[in-house]
Amino acid sequence: MIQVKSLLQILIVLLSLVAVSGCWNYVEVDDLSIVAGVAIDKSPADGKLLITTELIDTKGGTKQTQAGYKTISLSGDTMFEVVRNMISMTGKKLFWSHAKVIIISEEVARSDGVIRFIDWYTRDTETRADVFIFVSKEKTAREILDLQSTMESITSFELAQMMRDEKYVSSAPTVEIWDFIDKLESRGKCAIAPLVYIHHNDKESGERVSGTAVFIKDRMVGTLSDEESKYMLFAKNDIKGGVLPVNDEAGRPTFSLEVISSETKIKPLLTNEGIQIQINTVTHTGLDEVMSSNGFTNFQSQKAIEQRAGEELEKNILKVIYKVQQEYRSDIFGFGEVIHEQLPKTWKEMDDTWENEFSKLKFTVQSKVIIDNSARTSRSIRIGD
Repeated sequence: MIQVKSLLQILIVLLSLVAVSGCWNYVEVDDLSIVAGVAIDKSPADGKLLITTELIDTKGGTKQTQAGYKTISLSGDTMFEVVRNMISMTGKKLFWSHAKVIIISEEVARSDGVIRFIDWYTRDTETRADVFIFVSKEKTAREILDLQSTMESITSFELAQMMRDEKYVSSAPTVEIWDFIDKLESRGKCAIAPLVYIHHNDKESGERVSGTAVFIKDRMVGTLSDEESKYMLFAKNDIKGGVLPVNDEAGRPTFSLEVISSETKIKPLLTNEGIQIQINTVTHTGLDEVMSSNGFTNFQSQKAIEQRAGEELEKNILKVIYKVQQEYRSDIFGFGEVIHEQLPKTWKEMDDTWENEFSKLKFTVQSKVIIDNSARTSRSIRIGD
């Protein structure tokens, strides 16, 4: 009797699982156009939105590459209108769950702002919050998706992989849409996005990510170079890797330090002259390149390299902060948020005028660089007599 009862219970569970897993909204893959990425431009003809989607072609057809992807473009007044009308071009519903990137043209980012474009994306039930955001340095964002790479692979997926590996370079910030929106909605910190462009090399062309787009609210106001972006990441405590070049006593590039880890601490202080921001960084590195036969062969020379590396890091962090502070007046470093957390009463007095207050802040930077190892050898290659 117990056995029969147990079998009956198992049968009921199995039937329940079948009922629950029934795909009431199941759609055949061939009935969908899977979106890998989207580019947002202004139509030169009428100034309307021009949306370009990179689609993974699951069925094949005209103008299909070996990698199985194609791009289509359509203009309209709103994102939702364009996306819906694309069904008439593909004969399929666009499926957004596999989208990896959103590329916005600089023209759109500067003139129109970006809220009305990304608002639709975040409301759609099929979209994901881990899609990467870029600003195109080319004339249009569409050019990036239309790029025919030598591997004929899906451009959007290549860009997503570049962002996952960006920590080894630190030439641009890694920004997902959820983080971008968080910055837009926060007081005391401004949004940034990586810049993407087409890199031409001999007969080949490919997409490349380098530099930073700087925003105030939802409008782009300026850019940082790849080198400036690296030191901006140091100031934000977002550095994960990369290379620190170090000069010798004569100012010649001689050593390359690989960043192993780095920590930045930010402390606001009230002084007679106003708020001063103290920035302290501690960076652990490995000595990966010595472009001198003298090399570094003893403890004293290692200390000298560490000291010069720290001094140059301090100088470059201050330089990028000053540029953003004076030219863009955009708190991309999140100093306002730090003041809000550590000096809440002071923040209340400057909350409404933070853009102006940020431009008047004073800064001090102290950077300590530690060489933990010199790779496989502590001596340099010496040419024989």
